[in-house]
Amino acid sequence: MFKNYLKISLRNLLRYKGYSLINIVGLAIGITCTIMIFLFVQDEMSFDNFHTKSDRLYRLNKKVTPQTGGTEWHAITPGLMGPTMVSDFPEVEQSLRLLPWFDDVLMTRGETSLKVSNVVFADSNFFDIFDFRLLQGNAKTALVEPLSIILSEKTAGKFFGNSDPIGQVIQGLNDLSYKVTGIIEETPANSSLRYNSLISWTSTIPGTGPLNWSWLNRWITQVNFTYLLLFPETDVPAFEKKLADFMVKYMPRQAEYYKLYLQPLADIHLKSSQIRFNDSLLLGNITTVYIFSAIALLTLLIACINFTNLSTARATKRAREVGIRKVLGAERKQLAKQFLGESIFLSFLAAIIAMNFVEVILPYFNAFAGKTLAFDAMNNWTLFWSLVCIPVFVGTISGIYPALLLSSYRPIAVLSGNTPIIPSLKRGSTKSIKSTTFRSGLVVFQFGISIILIAGTIIIYQQMQFMQTKKLGFDKEQIVVLPIGNTEISDQYQAFKNELIQHSNISHVAGSNSVPGLGMMSFGLRPEGKSEDEQWIAYAIRVDDYDFLGTYGLEMTAGRYFSREFATDETNAVVINEALAKSLGWKNPVGKQLDIKGELEEGIVIGVIKDFNTRSLHHKIEPLIFYFAPRWENVSVRIAGENIPATIQFLQNKWQAFEARYPFEYYFLDQKFAHFYESEQRLMKTFGLFSALAIFIASLGLLGLAAYTAEQRTKEIGVRKVLGATVTNIITLLSKQFSRLVLLAFIVASPVSYFVMDRWLQDFAFRINVEFWTILIAGALALILAIMTVSYQAIKAGLTDPVKSLRCE
Repeated sequence: MFKNYLKISLRNLLRYKGYSLINIVGLAIGITCTIMIFLFVQDEMSFDNFHTKSDRLYRLNKKVTPQTGGTEWHAITPGLMGPTMVSDFPEVEQSLRLLPWFDDVLMTRGETSLKVSNVVFADSNFFDIFDFRLLQGNAKTALVEPLSIILSEKTAGKFFGNSDPIGQVIQGLNDLSYKVTGIIEETPANSSLRYNSLISWTSTIPGTGPLNWSWLNRWITQVNFTYLLLFPETDVPAFEKKLADFMVKYMPRQAEYYKLYLQPLADIHLKSSQIRFNDSLLLGNITTVYIFSAIALLTLLIACINFTNLSTARATKRAREVGIRKVLGAERKQLAKQFLGESIFLSFLAAIIAMNFVEVILPYFNAFAGKTLAFDAMNNWTLFWSLVCIPVFVGTISGIYPALLLSSYRPIAVLSGNTPIIPSLKRGSTKSIKSTTFRSGLVVFQFGISIILIAGTIIIYQQMQFMQTKKLGFDKEQIVVLPIGNTEISDQYQAFKNELIQHSNISHVAGSNSVPGLGMMSFGLRPEGKSEDEQWIAYAIRVDDYDFLGTYGLEMTAGRYFSREFATDETNAVVINEALAKSLGWKNPVGKQLDIKGELEEGIVIGVIKDFNTRSLHHKIEPLIFYFAPRWENVSVRIAGENIPATIQFLQNKWQAFEARYPFEYYFLDQKFAHFYESEQRLMKTFGLFSALAIFIASLGLLGLAAYTAEQRTKEIGVRKVLGATVTNIITLLSKQFSRLVLLAFIVASPVSYFVMDRWLQDFAFRINVEFWTILIAGALALILAIMTVSYQAIKAGLTDPVKSLRCE
C-alpha cells in the first residue's frame, strides 16, 4: 500500500511540475526561516542553563521609586547584603558577590603589558555556585587569599606562553602584585557573565586585603551583583515577602523606596532590558525572541497556505481518480490518509532542500546576529527532532483540508461528469463548503501578514532615523573620547590638556569621570526644604574642568556654569538639570542648598543646565547633577571635521608621550550612541528580510493561483479576444479578483499593524507616531507586487492565439 501511495505521489509531482515546484520552493523557504530562527531562539534560551544549580540561583535586584519620580530597576546591591542574608535567612544556602570592574585593567609581567577586559572580583565560593571549569588550580582555595587572580586560558597564554602559570606573579590593578592561582575555561558562549580574569574579593576587605576598599564593603555603596543560592524546596514568593523587613532592619532610610526581589539566573540574559547597571553582562531581549518566533511561524504559515490553496484549487483535477477509487471500495479514511501522506512527503522534500539552504546561509546569519550557531543535528537532539517534526507538522497543516476535501467527492457525481458535490466536513451538517471563499480567505491572510511585516519594517526604519537625527540637547558630533582611567595621564591631566589644545583642529578639551552615553553613578541627595527621611536620587557627572559645557555645546537656562573666577565652585558648587529642578519643585533653584550624600556637604546650586539625553532614547531624561571632584576617567576632545586621521594621529602621539604603558584607545561619541540602537538595526534588517521572503512566498502562491485561473478560463479568454478584447482587458479581468483580496487584506492588517507597532514604540521614551500613510505604503507595495505577479500570467494568457484556445471542445 505504501509503495502504491509513493508511486502516485511521484507521478503527480512530475505530472504537475510547475505547481509542485511552487509548493516545494515555498515550503523550503518557510522551513529554512523556521530552522534559522529556531537555532537563534534555542541559543538565546540556553543562556546560563548549563549551571547545575541554576534552578536555585537568583540575582538580588531592587525596584527603586525615588522622590525624584519614576521607577527604576537596579541589578546592584551593597557588599554586605549577601553575607548578611546567609546569616539571617534559613532559606539562603550561600551568597556570592561579583563586581565586574568598571574599566579595562593594565596587567604586566616582565616586558609584556596587556589591557585586560572583563576583570571580575568574586567571592571564594565562585566555583561552588557556578559550573565554570577550572582547568588548573584548586577550586576550593583559588580565590581565598587576598591578591589571588585566576586567568582565562587565552589571557594566561599571552602572559606565560606554554609555561606553567600557577604560582607566578603579575602586576595588576593599583600596581599591586597578584598571584596566579588558577586557569579558567574561556567564557562559554551562552553565559551572561563575561570574564578574562577573576580576583579574590578578600583583596578588597579592609584589614584583610591591601586594596582596603571600605566603600565596597559597607551598606551605603551599591555597585556589586549579589547572587543567592536557595535551599531546595524554598518557597520563593514567601521568601521575597521577608525582604521588606530585611530592608527596614539594615537600610531603614531606603526601605520605603527600595523593594528587593529575586531574578532567576536563567532570566538574566533575556529579561534584563529595563534593569540598569547591567553593562558588563551579555544581554539579549525576550521581546526580540518573541518577535523572531512569531515571524518564523507566520512565514511558515504563508508557505502552508500556498500549498493548501493550490491543492484545493486543483482538486477537480483528481476528482476522477477519487471516484474510481471509491467505486473500487476505497474508504474516505484511506483516501484522506493518502492525500495527507502526499502532503507530508512533499514537506520532507522541502525540508531536505531547506537544510541545504541553512548550511549555505548560516555563516552569513551568524555574522549578522553576532552568533556562533552550528547546524549540527547529530549533537543537538532538540534540533534533530525538530527537523523530523517540522515537516510532519507542515505537511499536516498544509494537507489536512485538501485531504478532507478530495476524499469527500461523491463518485456518482464525479464519474457522470457533473460538478462534484462536496458535503460538509462537519458530521451532521448539510451546509456546502465554499472552497473558493476558503481559498480567498487564505490569500487575504497571507497578504495581511505580508502587509504587517512591510509596515513594521518601515516604522522601525522611521524610528531608527528619528533616533539617529534627533537633537539630544548637546552636540555629539566630532567629539573624541579618550578613556584615561588609571593611566599616567590622569595624574598629569592639565599638562596633557594644554598640549592637546595647541592643535589647530582641536577647539575644546574637557575632563570628567563620565560622559553622555557612558554609565553614570547615582547619589542620594539632601535638598533644601525636604525631609531627611525622603529619598532623593540623581545621576552625577563629576568634573574637574571648566570646559565641559563648551565642549558639549550645553546650554544654561538659569544661573551660571562653573567658573575660575569663583574659588568656591570647586568645593561646594552644584549645577543641576531642568529635570531635577522640576522633580524637586524648585521654580528658582539658584541659591538653594543641595548636599550630595557622602560626596559634598553644604552644596549650593549655582545654575541649571537645559535638559539633554545622557542615554539612548529608550529612556527619559533623568535628574542630573554636576560637581567638582578630582576623578578624571575620560577626556573629551572636540575636533574639526577635516583632517580627522591626522588629528587622531596627533592625539596618539601625545598620548604616547605621557603614557608608555597603556595603549592608545579612543572612540567617537556619536558611534557610542549609534551602538545603543544595534538591536533595533538588527530587528529592522530582520523585518525587512522576512517581509521580502513573506511577500515572495505569497507571490509564489498567487502566481500558481493566477496560472490555474487562467487555465480554467482559457476558452473565455479566447472568446473575449475574438470579440476584440485587448491584452490590457485580459490583465484587468484576471487582476481584479486578486486585487480585491489584497485590498481586503490591507483593511484587516491596518489596525493590527497599528496596534503591534504602537506597542513596540512604547519601549522608547522618545518616539515617532504611527502614521496611517505608513501602513498605506505597505498596502500599496503589497498590491503592486500582487498585480505584477498576476499580470505575468495574464499577459501570457492574453498573448495566446485564440484559435488554440478554442480549437477543441
